[in-house]
Amino acid sequence: MSSVEEIHFVHHCHTDIGYTHDQPTLWDLQRRFIDEAIDLADRDRDIDAPHAFRWTVETTTPLLRWLEDADDDRIDLFLELEAAGRIEVTGMFANVTPLYGPAQIAESLEPVRHLREAYGIEITNAMNCDVNGQNWPLADALLDADIDGFSMAINEHFGGAPLERPLAFRWEAPSGRELLSLNGFHYSTGWALGIGHDAEEFAEKWWPRLDTRLEELGYELPVLHIQSFHPFGDNGSAYPEFSTFIEEWNEREDVCEGDLPRIRMVTPSTYWEVVDEHRESLPTHRGDWTDFWNFGSGSSARETAINRESRRRLNTADVLEAGLTLAGAGPNDRHPARRSASGSRDAAWWALNFYDEHTWGADVSIREPHSDDTQAQWHHKANYAYEARSHSNRLQRDGLAELARRVLRDGGDGDE
Repeated sequence: MSSVEEIHFVHHCHTDIGYTHDQPTLWDLQRRFIDEAIDLADRDRDIDAPHAFRWTVETTTPLLRWLEDADDDRIDLFLELEAAGRIEVTGMFANVTPLYGPAQIAESLEPVRHLREAYGIEITNAMNCDVNGQNWPLADALLDADIDGFSMAINEHFGGAPLERPLAFRWEAPSGRELLSLNGFHYSTGWALGIGHDAEEFAEKWWPRLDTRLEELGYELPVLHIQSFHPFGDNGSAYPEFSTFIEEWNEREDVCEGDLPRIRMVTPSTYWEVVDEHRESLPTHRGDWTDFWNFGSGSSARETAINRESRRRLNTADVLEAGLTLAGAGPNDRHPARRSASGSRDAAWWALNFYDEHTWGADVSIREPHSDDTQAQWHHKANYAYEARSHSNRLQRDGLAELARRVLRDGGDGDE
């Protein structure tokens, strides 16, 4: 038998920006999902038991949009549940791909700082789903953002896991620092194994297979991390039946006698606290965590190339504005006619990041390439690249124009 005494069950919504619904519809659904999770967590807030409902906000962007719409009482309730450990917010902007460059990674983690400072939310972990790997600089970026644990729930459809899984390990960053990391199961594994709907299938079929596999891998941790979304699938809401299932499972005689593991609904922090106790026994891996899954970007090579150029322009614009600010001519110091509207920079980076995140195409795009659903989602997706292009062109132009005003001319000074 393996060493597993307890399954740590993490429930969350898998964030696809598109795929199941048009993007504007998706954003509104994500808002509703958070409200439904709040109600369930509030229902169980006084229950100190493994089945008490807990919810993980997988990515920061749906939460930021929810905060724009929620009233003060609702926000206060969310923050109370977060402080009580019934809801946890993790740090990734979206389920991102290795298309993100170093500056883009840093920009995508900016919401972490905002949520901490503006709302007092404690964000200590990050999770990324679907995508098979991430660029090596991400490890340092997460550590710089005070992220202590990072999990990947890999989808091997047209891809592959670079290491055996499940595997908790220390990811050595380029700086030499180490980030606790997990090469985990697919984010739908809980439901696929029967958790939430078929106790006998899990007990008699799936757990014995899984237990044997863990023993073969030499798995030594006392807890096993298993994630799951709503049985609807991607972009699904909170599922209250998970709590009912876990309560009934833990009352089984074979669980009480230790023949089968207990199940506890947790947020990621609970899992990482246990892993940290075993840190010294974990293997260390260093280098790039190569992605084999994100081939969608090649299907829209024109827009991908445009987005890469937009990133270059945004980096240039940031350098120009940093220098101009030091010279007393930053955007806030210039006449409104000589600068972009406030919010333009944020809009540019957000559009850039939304194009490079992992969702490419509607769920029917292969079998119904000319359907309204496929075409609508593609135009929304492509628009992110073109929006970033427009903003980045203007921001770079404004910076260059202001710099040109200050270049010394022969026989005289610049304009100012």
